[in-house]
Amino acid sequence: MEEMQKFLSALCYEEPLFQLFYFLAISTGMRRGEILALKWSDLNFATGELRIERQVYIIKAEVIISAPKTKASIRTVILPPSLLKTLAVYKETVDSEWMFPSPTDNGRPRNPSSVRKRLQLILERAGCKKVRFHDLRHTFATMALEHGMDVKTLSATIGHVSSATTLDIYSHITDTM
Repeated sequence: MEEMQKFLSALCYEEPLFQLFYFLAISTGMRRGEILALKWSDLNFATGELRIERQVYIIKAEVIISAPKTKASIRTVILPPSLLKTLAVYKETVDSEWMFPSPTDNGRPRNPSSVRKRLQLILERAGCKKVRFHDLRHTFATMALEHGMDVKTLSATIGHVSSATTLDIYSHITDTM
């Protein structure tokens, strides 16, 4: 929790794009490529529903957009009202269909390596240990289980094929519980 507090405090000093990007990661458990592939049309501001239906990844230095990892990865998550308000304000500053557009071509999503590098910079400034971006997903899942989310709901939220997959990955948490 102490590391998380330091990380969240450091995010306050980042530009809104990065604040929202990393906050989405730790509050939804979405994969890096899923967040980068979000379009404004995927978000229903009235209901808070965010549809995840594509991913971004790199092959030979080229940004590729494709369907998610598995059919279970295509899902809808509900965002809290406070995050929706922040996204609405941020949207006014973005002239792109992408939530997180490339700084050089707003008709394309941002390159995944840029957010990986920025994460390391934020962690260093915050005095936190180095972690991979994917560890933010694990942090979300661990905290969700610790705060009473059932495994089936968590599995659907993070896009696992089955609850068994979630249990296999997070059995150390459920064993402790």
